[in-house]
Amino acid sequence: MDIDLEKEKIRKIVRAELKKQPETERLNKSRAIAAKILNMEAFRQAKTVMFYYAADEEVTTQKLIEEAFKTGKQVALPYIDQAAGEIRPSVVRNLNDDLSRGSYGIMEPKPEKRKKVELNEIDLVLVPGLAFDRKGHRLGRGKGYYDRFLKTLPSGVKRYGLAFDFQMMEHIPANDSDARVDFVVTNE
Repeated sequence: MDIDLEKEKIRKIVRAELKKQPETERLNKSRAIAAKILNMEAFRQAKTVMFYYAADEEVTTQKLIEEAFKTGKQVALPYIDQAAGEIRPSVVRNLNDDLSRGSYGIMEPKPEKRKKVELNEIDLVLVPGLAFDRKGHRLGRGKGYYDRFLKTLPSGVKRYGLAFDFQMMEHIPANDSDARVDFVVTNE
């Protein structure tokens, strides 16, 4: 089967599941995922964590971000550099003041608030995805932004995917342009 068709089929199935998941269930599962992350050595030891700001149906990260602020971690959030077609990490100090709707309607650092984070400063990246498998293969939304970004990270940077139980698949088709994560944190 054509790899792109297979990926599109999985995207369609998972998007339908995400849309029908009740908000209370999404928040409860997100809390369970956040609790696991807070107890992980990689998170506790990290000085700089790159989060994503969750879109409506994704695993929420806001409570984790707030916890990172409280514990003195440097928080980075991505924005899309349209000209380069790449994700860039930027320091964020306040979720209310530093963000606005950016590319694809996703909350990202405001242009005037952006402060570059060097890739070698990042200890841990929390990665969104539509689906993952146990080998760390990830299926994103199809634009390749995270795949390209993850491939630029130094080898010591940990890459953890966040997913609801139903986003874990037996097998995610992958090719050379796809980047893997080191570990997937789920609500199970």
